[in-house]
Amino acid sequence: MAAPSLNEFAKQLVHLRLADAGELQQCLGELPTALRTTDGLIDAMERRNLLTTYQANKLRKGDTNGFVLGDAKLLYRNGAGTFARVFRAVSLETGDMLGVKVLRQRWAEDPEAVAQFHREAKLLQPLRHPNLVPIFDVGIVENYHYFTMEFVVGGNLGDMMKIRGAVDPANATRIARDIAEGLRYSSTKGLTHRDLKKTNVLLATDGKAKLVDFGLAADEALKPGGTKKRAARSVDYATLEDNTGAPPNDPRSDIYFLGSIYYELLSGESPFPGTKSREERKEFSRFRNVRPINTIRPGLPVYVVEAVDRLMDLNPLSRFQSPEQASQALNQVIERLGGSSSSDPDSGTETGDTEPTLLFVENRPPQQELIRDFFTSRGFRVLLVGDLQRALNRLNSSPPDCLVMMGGAIGSEIVTGFKESARRTDGRPIAQIAVLSKDQAAWEKRLGALVSETARVMAHPIVLGDLKQEIQSALAACSGSSA
Repeated sequence: MAAPSLNEFAKQLVHLRLADAGELQQCLGELPTALRTTDGLIDAMERRNLLTTYQANKLRKGDTNGFVLGDAKLLYRNGAGTFARVFRAVSLETGDMLGVKVLRQRWAEDPEAVAQFHREAKLLQPLRHPNLVPIFDVGIVENYHYFTMEFVVGGNLGDMMKIRGAVDPANATRIARDIAEGLRYSSTKGLTHRDLKKTNVLLATDGKAKLVDFGLAADEALKPGGTKKRAARSVDYATLEDNTGAPPNDPRSDIYFLGSIYYELLSGESPFPGTKSREERKEFSRFRNVRPINTIRPGLPVYVVEAVDRLMDLNPLSRFQSPEQASQALNQVIERLGGSSSSDPDSGTETGDTEPTLLFVENRPPQQELIRDFFTSRGFRVLLVGDLQRALNRLNSSPPDCLVMMGGAIGSEIVTGFKESARRTDGRPIAQIAVLSKDQAAWEKRLGALVSETARVMAHPIVLGDLKQEIQSALAACSGSSA
């Protein structure tokens, strides 16, 4: 099939609801004759922030499917699992941010997988509780099976703990209590989670924990060799239940894995040896050999240790017998720790100021939003300024843990800015990162003499994950130099 003409492509973009006619005319008007191509138009739209990188890359590949699912226009891919992908999207009707889970295309051809995806989404769709991520719409567009849900500005508990490690007992207990409350509410509707783990707990910016991905342990059953019989049990749940005399799908198994999350929040370490091997995860010794938490974190109050031990008791009869019992016990722990047991975020669920502070020099609103969402969700405190001089002045008055200068916003001043920041932080443990745009890549050599373990230069193409790794490495070097 012949490639569409530029005018045909522009009409297609309007039909896909990626831009309106006026915006396209502005982009076309600024293109020189040599660049009046489909790729040239895509580049112009990306520069004007009319397209995200995800959208632009799909279009460059000639893929015009799956941009809008129901009311949701997909913006970025946030994550992917065996069974489905998760996207950040915007509601075309309200402009609100949405999360969208989309069944992978390889499973879209499997009637059993499709039926299970829709069944689970529709079971959860009526649930509304502060500690659950609500599902709004379930549907099919062409061969895309999807559901939309609340977009939680924050991140999952696993990502947060990679940054921050152990959490103080009061906040750890509040998070555990929130999880128990989500389990309690769902149990009143006849539902259990069946795949409770850190990555299935989202932590909003107000500190509230929200459960997501009920029942997606069924992913395991859809792998080669899987069976319907196993669909309700993840490997970890099956190993626990098969070796403790518990019936399959025992609601008390969720309580055990709530305890394992609480254990890790308090200690900074998983109670189980790390492994990706399914066979090793079937070994019951992983559960029998859990170290007592007070040997990892001595000094925890006795009543905190007792709560962990009871949540994780291998005898199902000795555990809390319901999420309601677990929630009540955790509320009592919060009160004994001197906090409020209210689940109201204004009552003390703030996570404190222990997270590293990142100061970004970035003046473009779309990039500011991306940076804020990405790094806040991963446990950082994010400050954004549009003026380089203001950022440099802050190094003297209220220095951040890391200064990040975005070359696409600063322009040629990034060279002098990086040199000046190195001078102003001389002798002090402050990390510095200069991120050069594609057009500035040649300047990397000019800044080479200033590069060190704590002062780094990056050149496009990069993704935010790469930037996060550089920031973490520079922060670690700063910690070492100040020790």
